[in-house]
Amino acid sequence: MRSHWISLFIIFLLILSACADGPNDGIPAYIQIDSVSVNAKAGQGSSSHAINTLWIESEGENIGPFEMPVLAPALVSGNRELILNAGVFVRGDFFNREIYPAYQPYKVNLDFVPGQTQLVNPTFEYYDETAFPLIEDFESGNAFGGLDRTDVNDPNNIEGKALWIFVDEATPLVKGVTSSPVSIPPLRRVYIEMDYKADTDFAIGIEGLQNGSISQDGYIDRFFASEDWTKIYYEISGIINAIDADNYNFYIEVLKLSNVPESNVYIDNFKIVVI
Repeated sequence: MRSHWISLFIIFLLILSACADGPNDGIPAYIQIDSVSVNAKAGQGSSSHAINTLWIESEGENIGPFEMPVLAPALVSGNRELILNAGVFVRGDFFNREIYPAYQPYKVNLDFVPGQTQLVNPTFEYYDETAFPLIEDFESGNAFGGLDRTDVNDPNNIEGKALWIFVDEATPLVKGVTSSPVSIPPLRRVYIEMDYKADTDFAIGIEGLQNGSISQDGYIDRFFASEDWTKIYYEISGIINAIDADNYNFYIEVLKLSNVPESNVYIDNFKIVVI
């Protein structure tokens, strides 16, 4: 019995010793991130974003993913490089997040002191090699032929003018197709980025073009009504590779619900992003 207690005492001393010898004696430094931004350069469209999670690491040490706003403990000290990766909802799914591959990691050197907090408000940028075969901000034109745009002073706007789709009893189905074919290189990661606000669901689809004619029609997804402006990052690499066409048209389709007299859909900052 005595040997049993001696063994427990030794284990207890080992645990205390391990805690004392740990990084910072177990006292973390803290990383506080209240806001993030995106700096889209010329030819990259809007800087709108929906970064909601940050993956944090420092010189090979994984500190972890944290939802915004961030107050992250880190058992590090001294001058170190901090690396932040921007995370977004995959296809708008709250339960599915990923590091958005089009944004470069944000890197900064900080002096970490145990018990103290470092404030960081990162600005992310697209990788220079990112391609944008289609950017439509609806300010001076409309890539989706036949569809309307809002006036510049419309209270529904988010950034200047927006695409506006209206359906009612007289026009219960509206479909707008890009007026010029979009060239997308094969075997790349391809995303749709867009902001939208809608009081009804709507669909986005894609047409594959071979020798100028439609070879295949692909349904991308249904997007659910949102009374507030919502940013979507939607990967379409799989459908692009499956269709494997020369070029592509994209379309937006709205069908009026039978029990609703009229509905409105607004879309802005529509981009095809190729990584």
